[in-house]
Parts: sequence; structure tokens; C-alpha cells
Amino acid sequence: MPPSTSEVVASNTRISLWNLSTGFLMIGLLGFGGIAQSAQYVMVERRKWLSPKEFVELFGICAILPGGNILNASVMLGDRNHGPTGSVICMSSLLLAPLGLLLIVAIAYDTYSYLPDVRAATAGGASVAAGLILGTAARLAKGIAPTIAAVAAGLATFVIVGLLRQPIWIVVITIAPASIYWTMRGGKRA
Repeated sequence: MPPSTSEVVASNTRISLWNLSTGFLMIGLLGFGGIAQSAQYVMVERRKWLSPKEFVELFGICAILPGGNILNASVMLGDRNHGPTGSVICMSSLLLAPLGLLLIVAIAYDTYSYLPDVRAATAGGASVAAGLILGTAARLAKGIAPTIAAVAAGLATFVIVGLLRQPIWIVVITIAPASIYWTMRGGKRA
């Protein structure tokens, strides 16, 4: 099936350095508890830098590389559009606002961490983070057409990492190559 017009436009358009910089600054400011959802919103819905399929593909590549997924994406998109300078600008823009906020929160937490309300708020934040991760997974799943191989790989990954508590590198060396192989063979739609 040929790509849609929006996919072609997203793939072939060079993004200005200013647009990349302000976009990654926005992602950094919006990304509380889970940045993938904010990245998807800015890159796909708001700025239309990527199609949903391209975003899922980029996120998939970034997920198996060492380092943070969105940091890897900032380097890759910056380089794709403006070379090494673009990579540095995108990554710096992504980290600028969160670093400033982190310093403020760290100083406040250090000052008030003995208070019971602060401890309760910290524990409650963990539940919110878990919900953000589940919401992000659901949104990412919308961007791909499910195949039997993709569903099997997702379930196998969940079992290995989520239930059996095995490290992610096991998935990278076993499930990822198998999923790629079956997808390249033209896996059937689920």
C-alpha cells in the first residue's frame, strides 16, 4: 500500500533549526513522568514532523539503543535535518527546561522531605507515572497495524520483562530479531 500524503510530506520536509529547537524545548516542558506521550504529541500531532508510523519506527529504534529514547530521537532528528549542529541544539533544547526545574525541585525536596505530606506526594507520583506509561503504550499501539508477529512479540516482551523480571537486553537479543524476521517475511494481520 503506498504511503499517505501526510507520510510523504513528513518524510521529505526539512525542519528548520528554530522549529526543532522550540519543539524539543516544548517536549522537555511537557514531559512529566513519561516523555514519549509528549514527544508523540509534538512531533506527530502539533508540529507534524513525522507521521504516526514514522514516529513508532523512530521510537522503536531509539528504544533498543543505549540511553534515553527521546534523547536518541533528538539526536537522530537533529542530525537528519541539520547534521551534528542540529543534534546538539535538539538535545540541549530538550534538556534545558527539565534541568532547571529539576534543580528547583531538588532544592525544595531537600528542604522539606521530612514532612509527611511531601512523602505522601512522592509515593502518589509513582502511581501517576505508571498510568502515563500505560497510556503511552496504548497511544503508540495505535500507530502500527498489528500483525500476528507484532502481537506475539509484545506479549512475549511483557511476560519476559513485566512478569519474569528479566533485563531488557534479553528481549533485544531474542525477541527483537525474531520480530524483525517475521515482519520482513510479511506477517499476517492480527
